[in-house]
Amino acid sequence: MENFIQNSYDHFQAVIEKRIEDIIDHYTSSEELLVFVEGPRWVTYGFENVSKGWRDFVDSPISMQSCEWIEKEPMAKTIGDCGVIAGIVKLKVKIGEELKTIKFRGTFVLQKEQDGKWRIFHEHFSQPAENPYGIGDWLKK
Repeated sequence: MENFIQNSYDHFQAVIEKRIEDIIDHYTSSEELLVFVEGPRWVTYGFENVSKGWRDFVDSPISMQSCEWIEKEPMAKTIGDCGVIAGIVKLKVKIGEELKTIKFRGTFVLQKEQDGKWRIFHEHFSQPAENPYGIGDWLKK
């Protein structure tokens, strides 16, 4: 199995170092690319829009200090020319002088492309909603 965990850490490191071309190279260049971002937008469609989003992120006051899979190794699996990696991610960001630690659920769905590289064609980072149904957690203790 391809080492998707290392692939994701390479992506995270490119974000930390703000190496925009390396960040963008982790994504398929398709207009079918679909990213559910962790920010105020719900979704970004297509390679050109995702690329613009990353370029704007690199130029923003956000400075990623670290990003890692936590709690346990993320789930990683391949099925033919597709693969997935999913788990809990902890990142530390600096905005001005303020340092924040944030946890997200993170999922990358990748496809193996003609050049042999695995690239993201769907990304989803989110946080659980506090009480979306107004009844708390339905999981019985």
